[in-house]
Amino acid sequence: MTIKIVIRNYLRQCSDIKKLEPLTIKAYTIDLRQFYEYVSPKASSVSELDKILVQSYIEEISQKYAAKSLKRKIASVKAFFNYLEFEDMIVVTPFRKIRINIKEPKRLPKALSLFDMEKLLSFLYSRPHAKKMLIRNLAIFELMFATGIRVSELCNIKLSDINLEAQVLSIKGKGNKERLSVVSNPYVISALQDYLSIRPATDSPFLFINRIGRQVSAQSVRFFIEALGKTVLEKLITPHMIRHTFATLLLEEGVDITHIKSFLGHSSISTTQIYAASTTHKQRQILTALHPRNRIRIFRE
Repeated sequence: MTIKIVIRNYLRQCSDIKKLEPLTIKAYTIDLRQFYEYVSPKASSVSELDKILVQSYIEEISQKYAAKSLKRKIASVKAFFNYLEFEDMIVVTPFRKIRINIKEPKRLPKALSLFDMEKLLSFLYSRPHAKKMLIRNLAIFELMFATGIRVSELCNIKLSDINLEAQVLSIKGKGNKERLSVVSNPYVISALQDYLSIRPATDSPFLFINRIGRQVSAQSVRFFIEALGKTVLEKLITPHMIRHTFATLLLEEGVDITHIKSFLGHSSISTTQIYAASTTHKQRQILTALHPRNRIRIFRE
């Protein structure tokens, strides 16, 4: 069986049997196509994919990509080889004897200020709400800021997941893990109620739908957020920046990081601790520039 056919079968299994997210399938497809284009002149069957060939591929892409992209591409190929081993197409995956140590520089998450969020919300509330899409988009933005929800989680919310009377939202996160989020702010509740009052009757079980009555896509939400940022703040913002802003502003208000971990649906506290670093960075900027000690001058004799 050729490498190309095996890759196609693997991707089909990831989609149909493992039920991986569409974005994950897309990443696997891109990464494995790139791997195939590199190895195809040198190998025609999976039995010819040895350690030396895999190492040379890793060396090749290491010269082209930053650490984060590199780690993802290698992980995609590694998962493919695990599949080959499990299906007895190869005796053992070459990754068992390949050491990979990619240090990814820690980057502080980009977050918006409270003033930025006020400007964005003021703009959304100033828009004429005769158009249904404007009412829907306001509800989307309010819910994103209220919960710190991932864009994929937002798009997958079903009508049955939200109870405005109890002020509770059930969110299905990564690995299909479910968490509850409290939605208690009156503006957020009002925005959701306004949207539900004009939401067209449709067979779709999803809360947020598009113009043709189907589940709103993550791409549509990204386009909305990006356009909003360019219009109001004259800069690019993303749905994930709203999530970062939710976490960072809560930390600045003194909320315990373990609570924020729960709100965000992180499986490990170490993932959440990057927001603590972001807050420390902000404190450093403020104290360096604005601390009153800077205005006290003492002259030594």
